[in-house]
Amino acid sequence: MPRAAGVTLPITLDRESALPLPDQLVAEFRRLISTGVLHPDEPVPSSRRLSAHLGVSRGTVETAYAQLGVEGYLVSRERSATRVNPSLPPALGLSHRSSLPPTPPRRPPRNVVDLRPGFGGDDPLREPAFRRAWRDSLDTDPGPLDPLGQPIARWAIAEQLRLLRSTLVAPDDIILTSGSRDGLRLLFTAGLDGAIGVENPGFSGLRMAMTDRTLVPFDVSSGLDDAELDRIGPLVGAVVVTPNHQYPHGTTLPVDRRVRLLRWAAANDVLVIEDDYDSEARYRRTVVPTLYDLAVSLGSDAEVVHVGTFSTLLTAKVSTGYLIAHGSIGERLARTRTALGPAFSPVMQTALASYLSSGGLRRRISRGRRRLRAAEAVVAEVGSIHGLVHEGRTLVIESDAAGAKRLRSELAGHGILVSSLAAGWSGDSDVRHGIVLAHSNVEAPVLRRALRIVQRLTAAGKSVEER
Repeated sequence: MPRAAGVTLPITLDRESALPLPDQLVAEFRRLISTGVLHPDEPVPSSRRLSAHLGVSRGTVETAYAQLGVEGYLVSRERSATRVNPSLPPALGLSHRSSLPPTPPRRPPRNVVDLRPGFGGDDPLREPAFRRAWRDSLDTDPGPLDPLGQPIARWAIAEQLRLLRSTLVAPDDIILTSGSRDGLRLLFTAGLDGAIGVENPGFSGLRMAMTDRTLVPFDVSSGLDDAELDRIGPLVGAVVVTPNHQYPHGTTLPVDRRVRLLRWAAANDVLVIEDDYDSEARYRRTVVPTLYDLAVSLGSDAEVVHVGTFSTLLTAKVSTGYLIAHGSIGERLARTRTALGPAFSPVMQTALASYLSSGGLRRRISRGRRRLRAAEAVVAEVGSIHGLVHEGRTLVIESDAAGAKRLRSELAGHGILVSSLAAGWSGDSDVRHGIVLAHSNVEAPVLRRALRIVQRLTAAGKSVEER
């Protein structure tokens, strides 16, 4: 096929047709331009090249080009290639079809400050320990493929939980996933029936993994409310909770309320799905036992599935996680994972195991704790920010809906990405508006500059409200 500016042109001519060849060629170029194969201002093949490729006379091509010029599809300039008319709108006939954009998408801007919870942090792909673990994995035979997770990776995760959480888990009770959403989808695929109770407010990302389920929100704005649990008990078959980082402030659910949750779940035959979100926060203070570990130690009849992820610590670039489940639910999950196959590459599993076993993750957590302490000092140094509520792991700046939208847009214009506070609420009632910032995502100097901008913009917004 002939080519123009690197684009292969699918031109078909029928020599048995009664339609003259120049007219056929004109029709083919109209089609290529109107469907977006050829873009405005793109050069077309020279008449000599095109005639040689199609096996027609050069006069045939020149006649067709002349007619396309008269119709306004092509333009010719002296000492320049014939081109598609740059004044034409792109992809003339594509309003009803999907197509590649007429111009390449813009590259993400440099020096973006990502303060969205669950994003940001230092890049593990640049960390020497992780890169070394990855290189070593390429020289290591991962052994027979295990759809539940390579044994060495499951053992490394169990050992990591023992060292960091004092949690004893059998490697056979661990199933690898590609993150918390994948873990939830695996649960649902395994045949989890009934409506799902979800925290309100809660992480919108979790709800996105449950769009095909019936969701029953329960209020956690003041912690875990017993009356709310009693209300949803008859309505749900499972609840998804984030006891280590309750949205939006990142506060931790106290042990006494965890015990009450387990008792309620056992009494109502409700499965508890514990999303162990935000590891850096939980290692900041005294370790609080997971719901899974607490259920085992108390001999509770409550059925708990623990959803763990390394995506917060290693960022979404390394989407890895795991489920911990025992008994009948564990057997169902194992059968489903086996049917679906491994969640991610055995090579990456080997790299993860090497990184965990070498202490790479523990050192990364220590760096995160230092960054969190430094971030707290920067917040204190910057001083008052209009609307700031700081009660836990994240910063929340409250405002009205219009102010929140304006602030997010203005911050994005400065290359600062933040999350929407309102996105955490289900429904339209009692929604609070504002922005959420994970202030330990970046180093202190970067955070200081970002918070100064936030301070200035919120002060300006306050002045507008007062006027």
